Order: sequence, then C-alpha cells, then structure tokens
Amino acid sequence: MDINIIKYFVSVAQTLNFSEAARQNFVSQSTVSRGIIEMEKEFGANLFTRTKRNVMLTAEGKALLPYAMEIIDNLNSATFIIDKLQRGIDGKITIGYDETCGPIISRYLSEFVKKYPDITVDIRKIEPSEEILALENNEYDIVFMLRDMMPDSIDVEHLDAFDDSMSIICRKGLIPGGGIDFDCLHNTGVVLLSEGESPILYMEILDLFRTYNIIPKIVNRYDNIRSVITAVSAGIGFSILPTTLCRSMQNGQFDIHRINGIDTTISYIMAWNRTMRNPGTQLFIKEASNVKIEK
Repeated sequence: MDINIIKYFVSVAQTLNFSEAARQNFVSQSTVSRGIIEMEKEFGANLFTRTKRNVMLTAEGKALLPYAMEIIDNLNSATFIIDKLQRGIDGKITIGYDETCGPIISRYLSEFVKKYPDITVDIRKIEPSEEILALENNEYDIVFMLRDMMPDSIDVEHLDAFDDSMSIICRKGLIPGGGIDFDCLHNTGVVLLSEGESPILYMEILDLFRTYNIIPKIVNRYDNIRSVITAVSAGIGFSILPTTLCRSMQNGQFDIHRINGIDTTISYIMAWNRTMRNPGTQLFIKEASNVKIEK
C-alpha cells in the first residue's frame, strides 16, 4: 500500500475534513478521496461514514488509526536516520523559549537527549515580540511560550506543556509562613519583570492587583529575571513570578509564598509550524507528548 494513502487516511481521521487533509498533504481533494476509496477496497471495509455535512470514523477506521499513525511515525524515524547517514552529519533542532518558562524545557529535553544523543539541540531565549514571526517563518522548530501568546494561525499547532501558578517572593524572613493573602501588598513596594520582557505575565499580575482594588506601588521594572531576583533578595521590594521559575532560582536569600484565596494559574504550551519538515522535530514532538509534568 502506498504510504501516501496511509498519510491521507490519518489526516482525514484527525481533521474529519477531506479538504483540510488535502491541504495538509499538498494534494487535491480528489486525490485524497481516491486514496481513501482504494484503502477501503483493500481492507474490504468502510473507514468513514460520509454525509453532505459530516465525516465520521467507522469502528473499523477507529481500529486502524493507531496502527496507521505508528507506520508513519516509524517511517519518519527511519527517514531521519537514513538522511543522517547519507549526509554524514547529525540532526539538529532549534528550540526558542520565553524566559519565564525556561525551567520547564529541561524536563522535556532530558528523556529526548537520552534517546537521541546524536541530535544537536540548540536552545535560544526568544523575545515575546518575536515569537509569532519565529513560528510563522519556521525560524525555530519548537517555541515554548505562555498559552496566551499563541498566534491565531491555522499553520501553528501546539501541545499543552505545563500549568503553573504565581507566587509572591520577598526577602528572606520578611514574612513568616508559606502562604499569604494578596491584599497584604497594599502600599508595599513591588518590583516586576517588564512588560516588554513578558507582556502576558505583566498583564496577569496587574489583573491580580485590580481584583483586589490595589494600585500597585511599582518601585522598578526589570528586563530580566535575574535582576528581579536580585532586587527582591536585597529587599528593594516584593515581586510576583511563576512558582516553578522561583523554585529553580532559589538562592536562599528570598522566600516563596503561595497566594491564598485566588486562582493564579498560568498555562504554557510548546508550539510549532505544521509545515515544518524537520524529522528531528517530529521525534521531539512525539517524545514530548509522553512527558508528564507535576507541579
């Protein structure tokens, strides 16, 4: 059976749309339709039920789908290895990341680099203002970012990476206990990561102040996380940052306090351009889908 027909089947099964499957595979809709009909003849079973409005997988189609996906995955892996041997060089993937989600990336990379040690992984910090163009122009294979920064584009796909919460951090010993109420920040100096460095996080923090009808007394805004941590450790002011990030940078000079009484969840994704054809990136996405991260 032609591997392209298997690809057409998987695309239709995932999108339930023959036109979209044709677009994804850069062929005409009639080519996809002929391929599915040929596949159904070979299996002697209908794989889809079709009406003027809907396309649905049959029981036989649902049973076939995981095997078809495995065939394509195995072929992609084999193609990648053969391509490496022919070119005489190792593969490479380039990962961009928002500074606030840096600690998350290592959890996704650890198993991948064990399994594919010959693939070079280039990790680069990327400015939030550049994330959308980087994805649309395929400048990066994968970009880790806050969910709310994801562009509204049919060419960009994503995988949920991690849900985090925000915490208040302050100079060591300034406040006893592990959790505090947000309204304690009335008339208290606050230092923040600048809006330009992380616009979504900045807006989320200001929304927290609005929820409690607090006008924040912002002492300073910094363009990098380390400056924020240094300022907090020196007692210049409180700050509010993602909890996982705070824990990863714990230096013994500041305390981390959970925020009581309000949901401060922020969500991260890993995103990529669906037109990307780097086999190494496909392998990374496959491995990432199996990663389970606990807070």
